[in-house]
Amino acid sequence: MMLKKNITPIILWLSGGIISIIVVLIPFGYFLVSYQNMLGSIETEGQIGADHIMKIITMNPYMWEFEQHRLQEALSDYPRRDHPEKWRTLNIDNEVIAESGGSIAYPVLKRSFALIDSGIVVGKVEIYRSLRPLLMRTVLTGLIILPLGILAFLTLRLLPIRALSQAEEALRKSKLLLEKTFASLHDAVFIVDARSGKIINCNPAVFTIFGYRQGELLDQSMNSLYVDEQKMNELKRYMDPAIQEKGYLSIPEFEMKRRDDTVFPAEHIVMPFEDKQYHRIGWVHVIRDITERKKTEAEMLRSQKIESLGILAGGIAHDFNNLLTSILGNVSLVKNFMNPSGETSEILGEIEKVALKARDLTRQLLTFSKGGAPIKKTTSLVTVTKDSVSFALRGANVKCTFSVPDDILPVYIDEGQMNQVINNLIINADQAMPGGGVIEVSFKNISVANGHELPLTKGDYVKVSIHDHGIGIPRENMTKIFDPYFTTKPNGNGLGLATAYSIVKKHDGHITVESEVGIGTTFSLFIPSSKDRLEHDEEGEKISLDGTGRILIMDDDEAVLKSTGLMLERIGYEVSYAIDGTEALKLYKESIVRGDTFHIVIMDLTIPGGMGGKETVKKLLVIDPQVKAIVSSGYSNDPVMSDYQAYGFKGVIIKPYRIEELSALVAKLMYAAE
Repeated sequence: MMLKKNITPIILWLSGGIISIIVVLIPFGYFLVSYQNMLGSIETEGQIGADHIMKIITMNPYMWEFEQHRLQEALSDYPRRDHPEKWRTLNIDNEVIAESGGSIAYPVLKRSFALIDSGIVVGKVEIYRSLRPLLMRTVLTGLIILPLGILAFLTLRLLPIRALSQAEEALRKSKLLLEKTFASLHDAVFIVDARSGKIINCNPAVFTIFGYRQGELLDQSMNSLYVDEQKMNELKRYMDPAIQEKGYLSIPEFEMKRRDDTVFPAEHIVMPFEDKQYHRIGWVHVIRDITERKKTEAEMLRSQKIESLGILAGGIAHDFNNLLTSILGNVSLVKNFMNPSGETSEILGEIEKVALKARDLTRQLLTFSKGGAPIKKTTSLVTVTKDSVSFALRGANVKCTFSVPDDILPVYIDEGQMNQVINNLIINADQAMPGGGVIEVSFKNISVANGHELPLTKGDYVKVSIHDHGIGIPRENMTKIFDPYFTTKPNGNGLGLATAYSIVKKHDGHITVESEVGIGTTFSLFIPSSKDRLEHDEEGEKISLDGTGRILIMDDDEAVLKSTGLMLERIGYEVSYAIDGTEALKLYKESIVRGDTFHIVIMDLTIPGGMGGKETVKKLLVIDPQVKAIVSSGYSNDPVMSDYQAYGFKGVIIKPYRIEELSALVAKLMYAAE
């Protein structure tokens, strides 16, 4: 409309017959209209191109500068063929990241468009368009008008009208593009009247994020969406200084509320818009829901805490488990000499219980360390869960119900570690219902596809849900329940759920929690299923404390050597000792020469300052490919413990262990050797 208002008086004035002036004004008018048309198209296309590149930046905010290929493709969509033009993407240091188009002749029209990520300018897009073709056409127009008086007069009347139509069409297309862009944004955008503070327009994302229906927010105050209106009013004091400096006000995190009064964290950007007299007539509010981003940040922080605890746990676990091996082994050994009904036997039983609790605590600590790798096998998660529930609820006033489909898949897990997970969750559910009640345990096969809302890789999983009807978890504690040493129990150590979280992660699974105070809590485990068939233990197998054969023990800890040797001798084996791999190899070679080769070799995985089990077994296999070696350790960051067969071992035993566990493993290998 403004263009029409400017051109019409010119046409009427020049139609009066001032041909000499026409010769000057027509080329000038042509140049002016074409220039404005060019300027409008650059502004429209440039903003669309910048928005396209900002989407690339949003998907990869830290490495977008290295995605020259994608940026080049984005730029190549926009340069116009009818105007010599160059597009460039620059970072915040004005370094060129990508460009499209060749060299162009001067003079040029240059425009810049800021690239913004999370409210921060990270670069810009520059457009260079040559004005030389326009200048040449303008000069040619003047040359044609000069010798052609009448033709110049007709051209004088028609050319501005044509230019006006082109400008109106460009404005129509520009408006259509802006409307489509406005509607396609995933962030909520509000247009607010500057005087009344009421919402006069908003995009469809508002209805998705805030839960309102179309039209409900129009003429409503923007303040009704804020949780803390007073805080927002305080922020308004900083609005004008921030806008004068940057052109916008950015609030990294601000609480807002939906239609149902639920609260969510949001990133908030406020920008003014003005009329042609620079009077502020409104505000543009751009609001991004950052709930998922906050969850991701919390997940990363939780993982860092657990990793820090793992470093501490791994440092003490090896020595601590050596001590427990000696204590637990000697106690279980002495118990076999005692009258089971005697008072001394009862005392030893109590000592054994304490040692076993210490072992369980150590294993929980080891779960956080790199050495707590699961020792997996294919098994039934239903069986493991039922066994854990039976043990955890022994003597409790709570009962448990199970919902198990017939086609539930097997899983590939460390039974001991998964038992810790189920045991901790069941104990929590029991303690959440001090007056008694029912714990509901259900199983379900699920298939996870790419882009699933859970942080799981594509594949099949078994989902186990443990639901109680207890006191629930307060909202303020929900983000902390998996943190190490966080507990609300007077006698708790804060390791139960942290242990469960770490174990599930090491099984490439996931754990979720839903809770409502006074209603109950549901923990759900997602464990990868196994394609292998279930491994069944031999039925009727009994642990025997009788045996014959020669066994070589290698360990750098004298107490472990002594206690393990005494247990094996008590069973009936003949035992020899080595403090490192070098001595073990020497003794094994000597036994071959004598013709009484050792039947079993038990080796500690880690020997500080000496040859450990991993290196020793390689050399033993060269000497005797049939050697039956057992690897033993209380802690290791080596994968040998979870995949011992790949390294030449025939068995594995984790410190600390009792005489029954040791006897069962040795007897199994002895039987296999016959």
